[in-house]
Order: sequence, then structure tokens, then C-alpha cells
Amino acid sequence: MTRPLTEKTANVPTEPRAVSRLERHIELGELEELTLSWFPSQPRYLVTYMNSQTSGPMRSATIVSVTNQSARTNQVTVTWFKGFSDNSSPVGVTSFSIPPDYTVDFGSRDIPAELTIVNSVCNPELVFDEGRALVSSRLPELGVSARVYYTGGDRDERLHAITDSKVVGFGKGNNGD
Repeated sequence: MTRPLTEKTANVPTEPRAVSRLERHIELGELEELTLSWFPSQPRYLVTYMNSQTSGPMRSATIVSVTNQSARTNQVTVTWFKGFSDNSSPVGVTSFSIPPDYTVDFGSRDIPAELTIVNSVCNPELVFDEGRALVSSRLPELGVSARVYYTGGDRDERLHAITDSKVVGFGKGNNGD
């Protein structure tokens, strides 16, 4: 976890029983950022648009939210790619072990907690990239959404817009929507 549980943030529960359960998942290693993608995983979803910029007056960051809908802890990886590249040349990757019914936000780079909490930040953070992201996991039961935050200021202190990115099943087309 990138922020301590004692810090008041939007995605940390305040109800004592929920905090206790969250702490137990962390102690058991069921909720943790993974440093290596050594576990077997399979691409599940394609985020069709990713933008992560820090130069110029308009900045951006892409956040991919993943909810584990499996009854078991699931290891999830988000791999980030530039637009004019194939799936063998990622520009960054981030992995997390997610317990059942938990949601983790994966970010192309870190942004202020006032906008959203980024639980797992891409390594390296993306600062001049546009393309797509692949969500892979050991177990298939996932809920996925993605959005791009457009900000201004040297520390992303001004929010200009949030747009949703299309998420489709990997290797499948969308419904023309």
C-alpha cells in the first residue's frame, strides 16, 4: 500500500470492523503491491485509451480500477503500452494482489489524493505516453473501469476534466458503442 491506513483517505474504511478486515488482508499478504509478475496470468481486458503527460499546460494520468469478483485472492497486473507498439514492448507495469470484493486503483502515474487514491503506480511512472493498457490476472472474475484525469499546474492541483476510457474483453471487439 502506498499510504498508511492511519491516514484519512477516500478509499480507507472508517468503520472499525472494515478497518480490521483490511488490516488482516494486509497481514496475510492478500492485499499488497507485487514487485514481480512471476505468477501465471492471462490478459483479460483492453483499456483502449491511455494518456499520461506531465509537460505542457495540460497534464493527464490514466487510472484503471479493478474489482476482484472471485472468491479467492487474485493477482492482477496492468501493463501499459504506447499506441504505435505491439504487446511485446510495454512502457510500464504494475501488479497487485487483491482479496475478494476489494477494488484497487492502478495509475499510469501518481496524482493527488484529492482527485483519486492511486493504490499501485506504474513503474516507471509514465510522463509522456499515449496508448493503451492491458489488464491481466490469474483468475478471470474481474470488474474493470478506466478513466483519464486532465489536470493543470505543476502538481496537478487544477482538475480540468475526467473522461472514461472504453474497456473491452481482450481479443474481442466492442459492440460498436
